[in-house]
Amino acid sequence: MTTETRVQPVRESPVVRTSGAESLSESQVRWLLLTVAVGTTLAPLNSTMIAVALPDIQDAFGVSVTATAWLVTIYLVAMAVGQPIGGRLGDLYGRRRVYLFGLAWFAIASAGCAFAPNLLVLIIFRTQQALAGALSFPNGAAMVREGIPPERRGSAFGTIGMAASAAAASGPPIGGLLVHWFGWQSIFWMNVPVVAMAIGLGLRSLPRADAPREDAHRAHFDIAGSALFAATLAALIVVPTLLKLGQPALGVALALGGLGLGAGFVFWELRSPAPVVDLRLFRTGAFAAACASVGISNLVMYTTLLAIPLYLERVRGHDSRVTGLTLAALSALSALAGPVGGRWMDARGRVVPAVVGAVSLFLGMAGLTITIGGTTLWPVAVALGMMGLGLGVAGASVQATAVEAVPVQRAGSASGIYSTARYLGSVIGSTALAIVFVSKPGEGESERFTALFAVLVVVAAAGIVANSRIALTGNTKARS
Repeated sequence: MTTETRVQPVRESPVVRTSGAESLSESQVRWLLLTVAVGTTLAPLNSTMIAVALPDIQDAFGVSVTATAWLVTIYLVAMAVGQPIGGRLGDLYGRRRVYLFGLAWFAIASAGCAFAPNLLVLIIFRTQQALAGALSFPNGAAMVREGIPPERRGSAFGTIGMAASAAAASGPPIGGLLVHWFGWQSIFWMNVPVVAMAIGLGLRSLPRADAPREDAHRAHFDIAGSALFAATLAALIVVPTLLKLGQPALGVALALGGLGLGAGFVFWELRSPAPVVDLRLFRTGAFAAACASVGISNLVMYTTLLAIPLYLERVRGHDSRVTGLTLAALSALSALAGPVGGRWMDARGRVVPAVVGAVSLFLGMAGLTITIGGTTLWPVAVALGMMGLGLGVAGASVQATAVEAVPVQRAGSASGIYSTARYLGSVIGSTALAIVFVSKPGEGESERFTALFAVLVVVAAAGIVANSRIALTGNTKARS
């Protein structure tokens, strides 16, 4: 006689099966997403918030504009260098542990920035901020890949993308209010309660068990590869700053040195048994296509964000208020379209929103090139809005493709490399802008802007090809 007694499932918290080391309940999934979204806002918020504080920092320490510009440049260098390293550390030693350590480090570094007695100390702690953020950012994405079921990852990555975009867009107004009322130190102090909230959420909700990972004792950390990688990117990222400072010879020399270091880095990594940047991941077509896509889209977006203010102020004579309102079309639609693109991805797969987003970016860039010389600004705002729409719609699909294209044990490394590809697009864009407009305003400047935007149209067309490669080389359905 068989027993009829059965254990009824708990309706309030159904179990969600994932590819990770443990199954998460519905409530755990929501808390995980909230935790990663809060932690994700720190890096973009601090990358844009400092812009409004630079004049006050310059006055406080009695330094030049050129000197304070290093607070921006060094942050970009450290974030680009640190993310593959942070992702690799998470793969080896546990993503939860590395993520929480990065958050705590970020809070300490922020306090150090607030107490800095001079610019050099501020730059040192600013670098620590970026390195700490580089530990948390890729491991947060890897935990989403591991903890969120495949059919809901689109919405998850779309929500995180919206949080990051909203943080970057809100950085200047938040920073402006803080600096006005409490001084430049307040933009660093505000990180402390945000980090405290993120750590509290993390201790409560982040899974304690990671997916099976490599033995940290057998897979030694690649110190030599990390050093070569850092030196290569640092050399190349500093080139735009040198060009802007009117030192083209030094910039070219540093660029050549960076290329030489890069060749050495590739040679070393291909022979390393446990590389910090596993170049073999690019043999997976979907991963390579996703990295190319994010690099291309960020090159187009970042160059446009830098070029439009120059054009509106130097050629059209508009003030910063008009410039900010015009660019708001791009940033606002990009943030709002992120969750929409994520839900579309969950319903239709990775390919459709990725390709549609790339086409929208291309059409917006083409429209901007055609309308930039007109007499009114509303067509420019419409074109920028279409670009933002494309970036938001495609973002979740491209990121999900990158982290799903590799085994779950390497998701942290993949996320870090993907994030660095994003930063490299920004670096290439700023370098191109510095080369084209290194000279002073003069005759023919409007034509130079038009030519630059025309080149970006071609680059955006390459983005369509890259996103189409996701369809040819990756799965159209979610991978567990």
